[in-house]
Amino acid sequence: MKLITEINETVEYISEAREDGKKDYYVKGIFMQGNIKNRNGRMYPMEVLDKEVSRYNEQYIQKNRAYGELGHPSGPTINLDRVSHMIKELSKDGENYVGKAKIMTETPMGQIVKNLMDEGASLGVSSRGMGSLKQSRNGVAEVQNDFYLATAADI
Repeated sequence: MKLITEINETVEYISEAREDGKKDYYVKGIFMQGNIKNRNGRMYPMEVLDKEVSRYNEQYIQKNRAYGELGHPSGPTINLDRVSHMIKELSKDGENYVGKAKIMTETPMGQIVKNLMDEGASLGVSSRGMGSLKQSRNGVAEVQNDFYLATAADI
């Protein structure tokens, strides 16, 4: 199995005022895409994404355990000392999976993300998982059914 990462550079920033006067910060946008060749020359069949996102939603998002990190580690393990956000939503929109993640502004890495957002920095998200690839006839590396999503979004 191989570590598989994909980057989506366009996310929207959202800040919502709370009753206590503080703000909640979110990133929202396309987290994953299927049935297209990406910049890394890989393609995720929708049936592979559908199956794995369903498992990820059930085991992680619905249980408030879907974390992401600032930066992009070289392995599939989520390092809790580097967590910057919690993925709150991941839903299908055509051949895209659109996500929403809440920035955890009280963690050291979340504080960095918040400051970057406050300063207007451009951020993106990238998924991280493990799986095998198979070369198709047209030279595209197709992600196989053993794909395991570690996180839908690192920042």
